[in-house]
Amino acid sequence: MLELNPDIPKDPEKVSRIMASATKIFAEHGYLQAKTADIAKAAEVSKGIVFRYFGDKGHLYLATVTYVIEMLTERADFTVWTDAKDLGDMIERAVRYKIQLQLEYPAEFRLSIQSFGEMNVLPEDIRPAMSDLWQKQTTTSLATLEEPVLDRMKLRPGVDKAVLKKLLNAIGTTVFTEAEGFMKQHPDAKIEDFEPIINEIRAEYEILEHGFEAE
Repeated sequence: MLELNPDIPKDPEKVSRIMASATKIFAEHGYLQAKTADIAKAAEVSKGIVFRYFGDKGHLYLATVTYVIEMLTERADFTVWTDAKDLGDMIERAVRYKIQLQLEYPAEFRLSIQSFGEMNVLPEDIRPAMSDLWQKQTTTSLATLEEPVLDRMKLRPGVDKAVLKKLLNAIGTTVFTEAEGFMKQHPDAKIEDFEPIINEIRAEYEILEHGFEAE
């Protein structure tokens, strides 16, 4: 987890409570509307402790997003992606698994996704670090998850793998936006309730993989 003041002694239990409350409140209200005083109150620490540990609201937000991404990465089972036999199998397994994680960690997923969209409202001194964090995460994800499957595929001559990755990411972003909207409308939904979304994404990737014109 990112630490603004690494030389200042920190109580691990207080840090844990601050991260938990910051994750929830930032996810619910976004960066601009979230209040540091509310985060401190929910964590049962003083506002001064929050500032002593993390400096200011912007650095607290950056530390919280870093914490969330590291936590989700540590708990993810990457074999869901890397053991897939082909692109369609990878997508179906990945979507099903990510939705399951979203149901298990709703605030963490919401914050990780919205942190990218909130880049422009962050303080200017925070934006480069947040951009670097997402750039590193994207590069690592592509190399760790998608590359092994794409390397096993026989791509048609002339297909630019970089363009293909952009298409895959664009479709993936769309489906998780739909999944998040479904969760807001159905807060008690289980993984089985997402089958229509999963089937739709599988169909989209099959069209992408095999084309849509009859031979």
